[in-house]
Amino acid sequence: MTNDRGGVMRMATQEMFERNRRLSTAFDLYLLDHPDIADQIPDGALVVFVPAFDKELARRNRALAPKSRAPGQAIVYVHVNRMVASRLQGLTLTVA
Repeated sequence: MTNDRGGVMRMATQEMFERNRRLSTAFDLYLLDHPDIADQIPDGALVVFVPAFDKELARRNRALAPKSRAPGQAIVYVHVNRMVASRLQGLTLTVA
């Protein structure tokens, strides 16, 4: 975390990348166990993690998603309740 000019703690880009990487790896493992979830993701969709246990990452990911999508690209918000030992639990999808 880094301080901005107002003294507010902000997540560094590298830290955000690392947190999303861990979620992505856990999501890949989750999809192996739950192929029906993979079927709900449109081809070419932008997958965005919204972890309930990491409010700052969830906020940043939601803010960046619309700016990162290609024209006409679906966004899939992956809402994660918790992650235990690199395994996701309590997951729901929202396709936008």
